[in-house]
Amino acid sequence: MRGGTDRRIFVQIPAYRDAELAPTLHSLYDNAADPAALRTCVVWQYGPGEGLPEPTTALPNLDLVAVPAERSEGCNWARAIAQRRWDGEPYTLLIDSHHRFAPGWDRRLIDMYERLARTGVSKPLLTAYLPPYEPGDSRRGTTPTKLGPYRRQRGLLVRLMSYPLPHAPRQGPVPAEFLSLHFVFTAGRFAEEVSFDPEVYFLGDEVATSLLCYTHGYDLFHPHVVVGWHRYRRTERVAHWDDHPDWVARQEHSFERLRALFTGRLPDHLGSVRGIADFEAAIMTELVAR
Repeated sequence: MRGGTDRRIFVQIPAYRDAELAPTLHSLYDNAADPAALRTCVVWQYGPGEGLPEPTTALPNLDLVAVPAERSEGCNWARAIAQRRWDGEPYTLLIDSHHRFAPGWDRRLIDMYERLARTGVSKPLLTAYLPPYEPGDSRRGTTPTKLGPYRRQRGLLVRLMSYPLPHAPRQGPVPAEFLSLHFVFTAGRFAEEVSFDPEVYFLGDEVATSLLCYTHGYDLFHPHVVVGWHRYRRTERVAHWDDHPDWVARQEHSFERLRALFTGRLPDHLGSVRGIADFEAAIMTELVAR
């Protein structure tokens, strides 16, 4: 195992006015095979009168970065803060603040990662749009999913969608072309190598991060088993754009930022292992194959 017996995981969570944050944290720890190996950084962007209950703030190794919601610059701004708190843990998990976890999720992810490493994948990364859950409902999806392109805007691919993996026997993680920012598991050094751009607001950030990972030499895979669930409906949380009337201008600036990245005009953000043209060829090959 690359980390030897070191199975520590640095968990990164941007959380904006989300009532699901506390249940998410308890599910994360309660279902971990080794909860003592977790260190969790939450960038908690809170509104008036909002707080976390004492049992949650007392969870072990919880690094809570509290920021008034009016000072927030968006989700990638919060992700950039969290990743700077990495302290050498061999693994990292990036999630949103609205999740539930399967028992032993940490052991399963480490085992999948290490299996890929043993087959010669130098930088495995596990990612997915996890199946949905509803608070208070024990019925949850059981089918792993694969990501694909969905919608363009301003001439840019900015939205992805998921669909069930084929029902053929799945012996291990499945190669992926795109990344979900609500679920990423990979080596801890990801926090230093792939920097989140605070100027990228929302739409298009997953495609941009997919490109960055590719150019830094990461190979993406979808888990072949369900390790958790994601809350897609927003009834338990306030969105950043609900509080910030300038969100349209932020997103327009973000589109220009993404256009500069995709055309190679932000070279400091890109890795040197593979190029933009290589990424485009790889995703086109997969689309044609479908």
